[in-house]
Amino acid sequence: MKKALTVLLVCAVLFCCVLYFFPGKLPAPLLPASDAVRHWVEAAEKRIFPQPEPSPGTLLYEVIRPIDGDTLLLSVAGTETTVRLIGIDAPESVHPDPEKNTPEGAQASQWMKAFIVGKTVSLEYDQELTDRYGRTLAYVYVDGNLLEDYMLMTGMARTLTMEPNTRYQHHFEIIEKEARDGGVGFWGTGFYER
Repeated sequence: MKKALTVLLVCAVLFCCVLYFFPGKLPAPLLPASDAVRHWVEAAEKRIFPQPEPSPGTLLYEVIRPIDGDTLLLSVAGTETTVRLIGIDAPESVHPDPEKNTPEGAQASQWMKAFIVGKTVSLEYDQELTDRYGRTLAYVYVDGNLLEDYMLMTGMARTLTMEPNTRYQHHFEIIEKEARDGGVGFWGTGFYER
């Protein structure tokens, strides 16, 4: 009983942290409709989570659709461009080997779709511009915040460090630790091992 109460308390605190750090940014299905929660959301919307800042004059790109939980299809100068988010890895959902695809991958993709479709994003690059599959590598900003942060904080993805693209590695590790310690998302289901 004591352990269950502790887990419940940790989850409640982590949920409040998500609302505090990411005000009004979660997809509607993840936000309960109670008056008490609305109060917390309104209070959280007045706070700003410190984020790495994109360069002034950053270009905005239309999101066509997510391909999976860590890859987007964007419209860049009228051309469809595949962008792989730097620093995170979500479970597989569209891998050519169907045995590698998981229900968690489908869930991460659905979360990403609910969150990002219809929005515009800006990109920040690191040392390498493309990966071995020809995808553009970038940190993706939505509403001024890193999309990678949302995926990590909700437990829909975990960190993946690929040298030499390590600019926000420490930043991502801190967010992942909070989600892991709180058993959020796939950290709480046992899909990701703690």
